[in-house]
Amino acid sequence: MAYSLLQIMSKLKKILVPLDGSSNSVRGLDQAIEIAKGSNAEITGLYVFHLPLAAGIKYTKKMDDEAEKKAVKAIGPALNRAEKSDVVFKYETGGGHTGSEIVKHSQKGEFDMIVIGARGQGGVKEAFLGSTSNYVMHKTKIPILIVK
Repeated sequence: MAYSLLQIMSKLKKILVPLDGSSNSVRGLDQAIEIAKGSNAEITGLYVFHLPLAAGIKYTKKMDDEAEKKAVKAIGPALNRAEKSDVVFKYETGGGHTGSEIVKHSQKGEFDMIVIGARGQGGVKEAFLGSTSNYVMHKTKIPILIVK
């Protein structure tokens, strides 16, 4: 079933915004803030840190500290931007494959929409959207706004 933008906006209560500290994720956040202002929705920023994939690699305290530093660097400025705009902002973190964690969080948190900034990096197939936004677009079952 196709929805009009006005139908989606009128029902928005919770928006998920993946954050990684890049200018692309900030553009996504800025768009989510504008949407939240118009719909009184709350925004949840999500930072996903990468876990070691190779068998036998132990997740160390140093790796944990680095992940925490990166999360603070991504979430702190986002929190400030949202507060300056009088928008309710919460945050979550997760670990694993970025795209699948975004999809899992969107389902688990019963979000109404995902707003994601696209990088445009990766292979030819993903050159216009970015690998993470492309993955999320194809795997999520809720509306997604990809901001370039």
